[in-house]
Amino acid sequence: MKKTLSIHLGRQLFVIEEDAYDRLQTYLKKLEVSLANESGITEIVEDIEMRFAELLTQYLGETRQVVTISDIEKAISSLGEPEEITEEAEQPKQQNQSNQDSSGQKRMYRDMDNAMLGGLASGLSSYLGIDPVIIRVIFVIFGFMGFGVPVYILLWVIVPSAKTPSERLQMKGKPVNIDTLKEEFEKTTNRLKDDTINAANKFKANNQHLTNQATNVLRFIGKIFGVFLIGGALIWLIVFSLIVSGIIDVVPMTGDQEFASLYEFLQLVSPVNKSFSLIWLGILLVGFAGPLLSIAIGVRLLIGKVNKYYKLNFIILPTVIFVGIILGIMGSINSARDYEVYSEVENQHLTINANELQIEELPLIVNNRRIVSNGGIDFISVHNKQIMEHGVHVKYRESNDSLFHVSQVFSAHGIDRTSAQKRSMRIKHQLHVEGNKLMVDPYYSFPLTDGLRNQEIEIIIEVPQGKKLFINDQEVLVDGKEYVGVMYADEPFEAYED
Repeated sequence: MKKTLSIHLGRQLFVIEEDAYDRLQTYLKKLEVSLANESGITEIVEDIEMRFAELLTQYLGETRQVVTISDIEKAISSLGEPEEITEEAEQPKQQNQSNQDSSGQKRMYRDMDNAMLGGLASGLSSYLGIDPVIIRVIFVIFGFMGFGVPVYILLWVIVPSAKTPSERLQMKGKPVNIDTLKEEFEKTTNRLKDDTINAANKFKANNQHLTNQATNVLRFIGKIFGVFLIGGALIWLIVFSLIVSGIIDVVPMTGDQEFASLYEFLQLVSPVNKSFSLIWLGILLVGFAGPLLSIAIGVRLLIGKVNKYYKLNFIILPTVIFVGIILGIMGSINSARDYEVYSEVENQHLTINANELQIEELPLIVNNRRIVSNGGIDFISVHNKQIMEHGVHVKYRESNDSLFHVSQVFSAHGIDRTSAQKRSMRIKHQLHVEGNKLMVDPYYSFPLTDGLRNQEIEIIIEVPQGKKLFINDQEVLVDGKEYVGVMYADEPFEAYED
């Protein structure tokens, strides 16, 4: 019984007899000595070890597990003794041995050294021994037929790339021995060296040419961009001038006019004179200085160098834009102060003695005719310098006595209590009693000069116990809780617990 060892060879684990291991070690040491003066000795020896491992795997097959001395001798015979590589006269003999070794060893790999895409065509050409151009033409034809691309991708995934010298030799159908491995390694090293030198020389020779081309391309792109800047800025200046001058109205409205100008809309949003002036001035500065700066940049991109006076545009115009933004922010902050105080004013209080109370909508009458429906854009509605709003809040709860109590409450915001109360008292809304019916107008209005300051209407109804309340012919439940909803024209009323 022979003693066995476990070793790693070519990244594989083998169980080997002791005498076979000694023979393998002697061979590898002789190989290192014979290649001592070669560059890349480590890589060459590693490739030979990997090839040695492949041969041993073939010899063992699926039945044997232990490497014997005969397996080692057979592998050495295939690869050649280290002494043989120094004698050119012995190369024919070694070639004959290698040809025997190469029988059946030709394998399909992707050739990444000569690849145009994935190295598949060059790998196939080496395997089949034909020109790679023919393989590429076939793939192109198959591509037009509809199945070339899927076949190429499938083969790309399945076929491995030739990474080691041993794999590149097998791809070309050449024998894998010490001589061919050394030759392949030297060839790869020289090719990489030449490619590096050629690339460096080419870059050095064409560096100025590439720089000039890149500069010309950037200048061309800059000129195109400059044309777009100038054209867009001119269009903006024309449109903006028409908008701020009031020639073009941009805000949708109903009532006295279909659209309002930007100036008129800004008066609704910011009716305070100081705030309005700051915001309007900021809009004008940014609206005109912005496109003028774009024109200045566009001209600079088109003509190249400019004089020192022209360069002042790049200082003055950004400063004007910055000032405009600051003025707009200051005006907006000052205008927001007009929402600091909230005031409610009870316009009237009604008492109704009835067993049930019916709340119905007052019809909208325009020019002595009833409007039964409205549609389309209804952003802001203005009639006779009065802003018309839609939607009245209705709140109902239990009464403390046997009477229905109805309160009409107006509310608005202002910069102080006085201004808020004045806005509240200037709200107009129709509410009156006809028998046991409470007629409520779902619309209300307030002066255009007051602007939009959250003006609202709230109808508070107190319902006696045991009596009924109907809103638009629908009975509502009063169970000791407080409910609130919004009444819109020609829409069902829905209330929620407050």
